[in-house]
Amino acid sequence: MKKKTQVTIRTRQTVFVHGLRVRCHQCGAEVPIVSADNAAGVLQTTPDEIRGLLASGNLHAVDEPSGAQVICGNSLTAASSENEISNQGERQ
Repeated sequence: MKKKTQVTIRTRQTVFVHGLRVRCHQCGAEVPIVSADNAAGVLQTTPDEIRGLLASGNLHAVDEPSGAQVICGNSLTAASSENEISNQGERQ
């Protein structure tokens, strides 16, 4: 008689964003900002996918006072939650 063992691994990632806060014109609020590379890491995706999320409006682009374009922390949190929900749906 053969035994079958199934191992399930669940992970959760918490990201704390500190530092500069700027006004996001789409949110209308002062928000923390994240670089596109860090946003890709949070969402476990590629920079190309981040550009697609920016183009679709799922992530908000914010112009930093230095002129660099960064990601609105509020939109990243929302996208991260949606990503977690869709990943759970795929597993079921």
